[in-house]
Amino acid sequence: MNANGWTTLGELVGVLLASYGLIRESFADLAERRPFGEGRYGEGAYGGAPTSTQSSFVSMAIRVHLLPADGKLTLTDRKRNATYAISGTVIAALSLLAELILAGLG
Repeated sequence: MNANGWTTLGELVGVLLASYGLIRESFADLAERRPFGEGRYGEGAYGGAPTSTQSSFVSMAIRVHLLPADGKLTLTDRKRNATYAISGTVIAALSLLAELILAGLG
């Protein structure tokens, strides 16, 4: 595999790691009930049960094991997601930088 292939693979791995961490956090946010009084603009009685679309997304996330069965992530899960997102971003950035340097040299 040549250098271009390695940099492309690095970018792909970086984007996938970053996406995995962010997607898990997004599904966990969808699973949380909104407290009473948290409205669309920060006020009003908009709290309560999630919409059917939100519930279906959360159910799908539980089925594909992006969320635990109760839909809540532990502190360790949240830290792991942040680690995936940060390391994925760094890997993708370094791969892109290497690709730019190789393109400038070649």
